[in-house]
Amino acid sequence: MNKVVNLYNLAKKEISKYDFTILYVLAAVLMGYYLLHDLLGGTFYSHCAWDSYTLQAMAWRDGRVSLGQNYTYLELATYNNDWYVSFPPVPSVFMLPWTYFYGYETPNNIIMIIYVMITIFFAYLVARHFKMSAGKASFYPCVLVLGSNMLWMSTMGGVWFQAQLLAMMLCTIAIYAMLKNKRIIAYLCVALAVGCRPFSIVYFLVLLVWFYLHDKKEHHKGFFTTWLYQLEGWFAAAIVGVSYMGYNYVRFKDPFEFGHNYLPEFLEAENGQFSSVYFMENLKNIFTRKIEIAENGKLMFTEFDGFLFYIANPLFLIFFGCLILCIIRKLIEIIRHKKLIITRNFVVMGMIVIALILNTCMLCVHKTFGGWQFGCRYMCDLLPFAYLFIMLAKKNKDKLTGAEIIIGVFAIFFNLYGTMWMNMK
Repeated sequence: MNKVVNLYNLAKKEISKYDFTILYVLAAVLMGYYLLHDLLGGTFYSHCAWDSYTLQAMAWRDGRVSLGQNYTYLELATYNNDWYVSFPPVPSVFMLPWTYFYGYETPNNIIMIIYVMITIFFAYLVARHFKMSAGKASFYPCVLVLGSNMLWMSTMGGVWFQAQLLAMMLCTIAIYAMLKNKRIIAYLCVALAVGCRPFSIVYFLVLLVWFYLHDKKEHHKGFFTTWLYQLEGWFAAAIVGVSYMGYNYVRFKDPFEFGHNYLPEFLEAENGQFSSVYFMENLKNIFTRKIEIAENGKLMFTEFDGFLFYIANPLFLIFFGCLILCIIRKLIEIIRHKKLIITRNFVVMGMIVIALILNTCMLCVHKTFGGWQFGCRYMCDLLPFAYLFIMLAKKNKDKLTGAEIIIGVFAIFFNLYGTMWMNMK
């Protein structure tokens, strides 16, 4: 608890140094969501019924780990003639306090907006850490969340969307904690993100490298001794991991089974939930599947398994631009100095790229790439650390380029269009 209080005090201290731009931005975001929900049918205060996590939290309150009955409109695991939530449990932990005030009718639409605002707030702090002005530091967090498929997902408290948005929020907090050398908080947040989106486990690699290089510079110790400085962070993450394994074992007699393999969809699949046979098709879809234009000029989007993820989530265009520029600079550096100069940021950025590639590959061996979404919602899992890469690449660069502004504005408007498009289905 003291660590959490310390992080809160640190964030409060950071904000006190600057103007109130981020507070104005958050107020505008809140008002924007209110107006958007009004257009969607006055759903701002309502409860979205696709909420397995509230049901799971209520079951916990009754001393049960199963739901005790089937809800045909939800993706539930069937095991030993009972029904279980087929997703990792962390979103239920966050929903549990709300159930004591609202019971089964938790205001999950509002809770999603809270997650959005917390994510934008910590993404702003990350940008400010890299000496960006208040304006630029507010621009990028809005593109990160509102200029991605998260915009549509954040308009309803469905089980799938709660997990993704909460994972984004936790990873963003982890990045800020990492930058401020709050390693227990950083490791704990990534561990909790794994309990929302399991493939978030790859981002431990970034934390490991970041803290190792930090400690190596600060303490000048040997290779093995330097790793020991991370033990407290590893221990915090391990406690969370063991909790998942225990919970899984109680439910399914398997410490590594969250329940998805017991969904009818995957029980009936010839190749199961995960298989290399899915890889190339998913990869092809997210890199080459285009928006189609009908004869009457109407745009036609896929509703399953995604299309061009860097159009659905244009922050990736900025990421690719930064990556290409970094490669070009390193090539020029090699030509000029006849050697590769390896810096801390260079190593960390390289590890981020490796983690993003690993996450993408893991997602591509899944049977599906998400359904009933505008674009490629699974690829939103990569956004927080792609954002960190951009921040590292643009360190101490205070001006927004024309390309950044165009991409950012397009991202928000395109996903706003996508949100309306999905709700007209």
